[in-house]
Amino acid sequence: MEKKAWYIGCTSDEIAERIILIGDPGRVPRLSKYLDDVVLLPVKRGLATATGTYQGVRITMAAFGMGAPIASIVLHELSELGSCIFLRIGTTMCLPPAELGDLVVAEEALRHDGTSYAYAPKDFVATANEELVTNLKTAASELDLVYRAGRFASYDGFYRDMFALDDATATRVQDNFAYLSKRGVIAIDMETSALLTVGKVLGCKVASLCVASVNMQTQRKLDSDKLIERERQLMATALNALSRMSVPE
Repeated sequence: MEKKAWYIGCTSDEIAERIILIGDPGRVPRLSKYLDDVVLLPVKRGLATATGTYQGVRITMAAFGMGAPIASIVLHELSELGSCIFLRIGTTMCLPPAELGDLVVAEEALRHDGTSYAYAPKDFVATANEELVTNLKTAASELDLVYRAGRFASYDGFYRDMFALDDATATRVQDNFAYLSKRGVIAIDMETSALLTVGKVLGCKVASLCVASVNMQTQRKLDSDKLIERERQLMATALNALSRMSVPE
């Protein structure tokens, strides 16, 4: 019997086993140019989805907007439709030794989000799928791209824990910088820890590949031209890695 997702509205026959999870819905039609035979699916609740092929391999791009709760809903719904390999791509804040403009691969993530605790206990370690991480590293190397792999951390409160808008919050954010640096964190976002946790609990292969677009210490942003170029590199790496993946039986 054909299944249909509650929120994103897609049916099982419209969705691939391999998924690229994207934050900004506006990126889906733009990035779908990297696929062949693309079908743009109806947008539901602002969540854009498209399915196409890359070198004969069927791949779906699915937007989740922003934050761990909705990202986890999208992953969970697609998992129910039969998808089993998920790669989150997008942007992230960075800490040394990661630098502005680097491609960063999550090997694991500290869970400072709230969503993942609905799926796993406090001592559960959010780790990325080893096969997918290896394929990402291989793809980046073959494309002669510099990348860094390591520990991410994810938070829900962007303007409380990640980016200070006022002096009252600045101390809290600076304390986070110091804590994360001591824990060896190289990248900070709002989704990776939840996606790694939820995916692992559901039996999926999940990883996260991002561009370091903001320096967490200086709040300096990557300029738009460089971001466009890094986005192209991000997609090339993601598609190369996903096309190599084995699908769980």
